[in-house]
Amino acid sequence: MSDDNTAQQVYYRITQKLQDCQKQLGQIEAQISGNQRESRLAALTRREIEGLDASVPLYKSTGKMFIQESKDDLLKEIDTTAENSKAMVEALEKKQKFVKREMEEASGNLRDIVRSIQTAAATTKA
Repeated sequence: MSDDNTAQQVYYRITQKLQDCQKQLGQIEAQISGNQRESRLAALTRREIEGLDASVPLYKSTGKMFIQESKDDLLKEIDTTAENSKAMVEALEKKQKFVKREMEEASGNLRDIVRSIQTAAATTKA
């Protein structure tokens, strides 16, 4: 009886871990998508700004205001944003691989527990 209880507790812990991993993967994928979108937007904005003449006044949004900025300053800020987004995507992809590995391990453990429960049930019936 105690072994059944222990196996059940382990089963619940593993299923909880799987659910947590799935939730984490969803969050990570959303963050990766957001950072990739931000990076693409920065690249598009950079192309548009580079095509403008130096005499054209450029403005940067700051809250509800717009502040006039030089073309070079805006390009530097856009480059920084793109680099940060790219670095964040790389870090999130590493984290995603780690969580997937944890999830695969938990799935394997879950299969083992189910097999052991089935085996125990089959031996008690025999």
